[in-house]
Amino acid sequence: MNIDFYLARMDRLTEDYLADADKLERSRKPNELFGLKFGPSDDPLHERFAKDLAELMKDFAAEEPDSAALRAVLEKLFGAAKTYPEPRSAHWMLVAVQGLSKELIPGLSREDAAALAKDFEAAWPRRSRLPVQDDVLKLLKKAAK
Repeated sequence: MNIDFYLARMDRLTEDYLADADKLERSRKPNELFGLKFGPSDDPLHERFAKDLAELMKDFAAEEPDSAALRAVLEKLFGAAKTYPEPRSAHWMLVAVQGLSKELIPGLSREDAAALAKDFEAAWPRRSRLPVQDDVLKLLKKAAK
């Protein structure tokens, strides 16, 4: 398995997605600010990014990665929304795709799961977590036991 390939592909998908989302934000028309028209948040590019990332995660899982590789990919997946808080239309998708980790978490060692759970909880306090993040944290804690 070439973990560097998957990490680089994740970076490329994310960077391309953020660049496209930023272009959408900058080209927004005044009436889109009031929800009167199709706006950047409704653009199909968000779903396309999620689909492309899901396919990459599926391919990665098929390689039967070890815990260290899983941890590296999950750290990148979990960190993207904190690393890139703008544009806002993309930020929420970066949070939502954290749910793609659910299929990968059971393959973590207890130690890696515990470390990821600790970092995840610190990065995403209870008051700011979305339901998908609550689910991810529960799975990480379960894998750590």
